[in-house]
Amino acid sequence: MAEEQKMTVEESEQYGRAIDARNRALEKTQYETEKKLPSTDELPTPLTEEEIKQRVGEMNYHNMKDSKIMNSINS
Repeated sequence: MAEEQKMTVEESEQYGRAIDARNRALEKTQYETEKKLPSTDELPTPLTEEEIKQRVGEMNYHNMKDSKIMNSINS
C-alpha cells in the first residue's frame, strides 16, 4: 500500500464507527442502554427436587445425581 493511501488514526476510528453504525442498522439489533437488575424480592424461589424431576424426567434426574461424571450444562 502506498504511503498516501494509508488512513490516519482518526480516519480509521471514524471509518470503524461508520461501519458499526451501518451494521447495527442492517441487523436491526436492539441495544439496551440501561439494565435494571431485579431486586431480591423479585427473584424466584429455588426449585424443589420434585419440580426438577418433573422438568427433566425422573430417570434423567437420578442418572445425573448418582453419576460421578460432570457433563456440560447445555447438553
